[in-house]
Amino acid sequence: MIQPSGNRKARVLVVDDDRFYLRLYADFLKGLDCEFLAVNNGLEALEKARDFKPDIAIIDVVMPGMNGFDVAGRLREDPLTAHLPFIMVTSLADSPSRVRGLEAGASEFLSKPFDEHEFTVRIKNLLKVKRYEDYLVEHGKLLEVEVNDKSEKLEDAFRKIRHGYIETVYRLTLAAEYRDRETGGHIKRISLDSQLLARRMGLGEAEAESIFFASTMHDIGKIGIPDSILLKKDRHTAGESAIMKRHTVIGADMLRDSDSDILAAGSEIALTHHENWDGSGYPRGLKGDEIPLSGQVVHIVDIYDAMRSRRPYKEPFDHETACRTIDNSAAWFSPGVLSAFRDCSGELKRLFDEHDGGASR
Repeated sequence: MIQPSGNRKARVLVVDDDRFYLRLYADFLKGLDCEFLAVNNGLEALEKARDFKPDIAIIDVVMPGMNGFDVAGRLREDPLTAHLPFIMVTSLADSPSRVRGLEAGASEFLSKPFDEHEFTVRIKNLLKVKRYEDYLVEHGKLLEVEVNDKSEKLEDAFRKIRHGYIETVYRLTLAAEYRDRETGGHIKRISLDSQLLARRMGLGEAEAESIFFASTMHDIGKIGIPDSILLKKDRHTAGESAIMKRHTVIGADMLRDSDSDILAAGSEIALTHHENWDGSGYPRGLKGDEIPLSGQVVHIVDIYDAMRSRRPYKEPFDHETACRTIDNSAAWFSPGVLSAFRDCSGELKRLFDEHDGGASR
């Protein structure tokens, strides 16, 4: 005897109000070594189907109350029995009744009266189908587990690669910090501030994250500036200032032509984070929308953080003074960036205070 799954016997639910046929089913099914449960009405069939968990069902069409078509329809609506194969037994020989049975999801038809051989063949065929369906379901579950396991491993490998990549980028930015110890906290705050401002401006999470990582490299070009100028405690001369401004081009060249989106964004930010909206910035004197949005975002938070920080040549500004100074220099910033900066200025103050900003006061 073919079993549907595992080593248990096949289970058959019989629904018929005719006692003669119930005894006939019992005799036939005993010969097939099946477990069976007989009920004589549709409502009881629906209740027992959930608990008995049959592999197939035999449903008589003509019954008082709920007929076989209704029972079949209700079985198909229940997720637990929606795929239960069943034989519809009927004394109705007309074609519309068979069509209605097929529409209800019948797998087979038996017309009363029927003989044992026909009954046995149909039951065996349905049990074979049920067994293969069970196998496919179980195989699908195993595949799902295997796929999920491989997906988790791939995701874990991706996380490790991504973490290593991001750590490499961060350590690259520490090259500048190693030469100028005052920039360490500045780098951390710029990345947080830039991400905050990007989100406030409505940028997508992927773009905001790219700016978060890329902004750490905004001053990477300072590695190419002589110590005598980079570490000078007095204000720069005009000549020294011109050399200092070259860090934008140096940084952009260091990061240029990379396949990495983050490094490409880093090159863009390094080159443009000192450009002003009114065209008075450097190194190219870009104006308005000629300045990439990433550069505009980093520009304003870089200025805010520089004003809030202590430098050898100046004392730190408090938050209100820094914001007021930025407002007085509105021509340097796009209206949209300036508006978003004002909206999140309270958060910028909190980030400054929480991330090493206190050491600058």
